[in-house]
Amino acid sequence: YLYIGLPMSKHAKMNVCCMKQVCKGCELAARQRGIYDRCPFCRTPHPSDEASTLAMIQKRVSKGDADALYNLGCKYFHGELGLAKDVPRAIELWTEAAELGSVYA
Repeated sequence: YLYIGLPMSKHAKMNVCCMKQVCKGCELAARQRGIYDRCPFCRTPHPSDEASTLAMIQKRVSKGDADALYNLGCKYFHGELGLAKDVPRAIELWTEAAELGSVYA
């Protein structure tokens, strides 16, 4: 089991398909095994554009995934993935994520 170095944003990225943080070492190990265009955890193909990224996040949100709710809240807060910046909506999503157990929310 490898720990992700700090700051995490420098050494890892969030995969929207399964909402898992993947460190650069795990990404490298997956590439060495021939996994180039898929998530090392769930083997789902990486999204090709912002619309498919948003669709993957919304699919996880509809299943009640706390990390997906937090992530979508961040997207609304910053106005990313083609979403209009909507701070009240972001706060609603973060509150729901916190109620479901997200430590980041």
